[in-house]
Amino acid sequence: MSEINLQDGKIKIDDEWFSAEDLTDIIQEKMQIGDMKFSNLAAALEELNKALEDTHTLEIRLALSKKEYEKLKALGRGDDHECVRQAIMAFIGGGKAEPAVKAEDKKKIVIKCPKCKAPIKITSDERPLAVECSHCGMGGRLTPENKWAKLK
Repeated sequence: MSEINLQDGKIKIDDEWFSAEDLTDIIQEKMQIGDMKFSNLAAALEELNKALEDTHTLEIRLALSKKEYEKLKALGRGDDHECVRQAIMAFIGGGKAEPAVKAEDKKKIVIKCPKCKAPIKITSDERPLAVECSHCGMGGRLTPENKWAKLK
């Protein structure tokens, strides 16, 4: 599964961000010159389109006190969009429609290193979280969705 920025409608391929329009143009250019090696681009386009079809954008205007805003800002590491998204996800994640994940269950997560596939035990519920494989030394970041992402 690729890294997708739903806010901007882009997908990351080889450390570069592309919109659906960008991918369509690249695929068409490759077809015009007879280069039929674009399956990875087509798969990324399909993945991006499915993700975008499964989203709903909210336009929100919210007034907070400075103290409330500082608390909220801490959730998203200073990015207003991300802090509001994190707060909403924390709220709906504990709602009745989806069972809440208990703190002790969150601390029992095991992920696989993308390089060597060795198990990495996650003992913190902090996200994003810097992680490093004890087997091969590969470093990365664990996203709020418990996905591996490259360190920036």
